Amino acid sequence: MSAPALPSLWLMQLWLPLGWAVVLAAVVVLVCTRFTQHRGVVWGLPLLIALWTLLPGEVSPAYWLGLAFQAPSILLVLLCACAAWRALQGGTVMAHPGKPVVTLALVAVVLGWLLLLDTLAQLPVALYALGFNAPVLAVVAFVTLLPLLQANAAKRVSAWLLPLAVLLYVMLRLPTGNVWDAMLDPWLWLGLHGYLLRVVLKRA
Repeated sequence: MSAPALPSLWLMQLWLPLGWAVVLAAVVVLVCTRFTQHRGVVWGLPLLIALWTLLPGEVSPAYWLGLAFQAPSILLVLLCACAAWRALQGGTVMAHPGKPVVTLALVAVVLGWLLLLDTLAQLPVALYALGFNAPVLAVVAFVTLLPLLQANAAKRVSAWLLPLAVLLYVMLRLPTGNVWDAMLDPWLWLGLHGYLLRVVLKRA
């Protein structure tokens, strides 16, 4: 069995603060735009948070977030960047989801629970280790194309985020060389729970 392809050390060290800078800045954007439309606030405050996160050492929130949660997934960073840009443009952050999107969110939530059980050694198969294998990557790449099956989906930027995350993972192997880490992390997993709950409540 060949050794898994891992990202370069310098790339991992760069991704950790850069990824968390995008995530934290996006969170600040989403919070700020709910209370004010002042451009100095909705643009300036997230920029300051991003610059703070990029600082080296223990003064940066990325240092502590990295210790607790490691690096964010590629997909989380792309989703946060897209949501922040929509909010800054005055658009809707959460569009009406189609069945493929809701199905993928449900699959991701179930996968997260299975990975959690794997971490606790409660599964007969080492599910996390499968994320280093090429066949699993091929399956994930195929599944991420499902949102494009919706009508006019190819015209929406959000429909390309999943394939783009896979492409970046193939090119850079970030954040750990494991495809599960590229597509899912604890914060994204928890966020998907809330997303599915909101979908259920809106349809009820």
